[in-house]
Amino acid sequence: MKIKRSDYIIISKALLRKLYSAGCWGEGSLYEVHLKDGFPPEEKGKVLIIANALIKQGIVCKKRKKYGFKYYLNAEKRDKIKEILKII
Repeated sequence: MKIKRSDYIIISKALLRKLYSAGCWGEGSLYEVHLKDGFPPEEKGKVLIIANALIKQGIVCKKRKKYGFKYYLNAEKRDKIKEILKII
């Protein structure tokens, strides 16, 4: 699936904001199903693709659990994440 740059930026910021507000810094994390919640139906297919792109960049991490994968923010990239979300 081809994702436009504008969609990538919007969805990636929304994903980071969602993980940040939930306090997902390793101990707290969200399952794939909950990661997709709140997105329009036409964008839900793009969410995991963009999440995997953020994993490749080292901004987001994922771990295997009993019921599937859980996603959380990389604590080592805290400054980069705050910069993306424009949080001081």
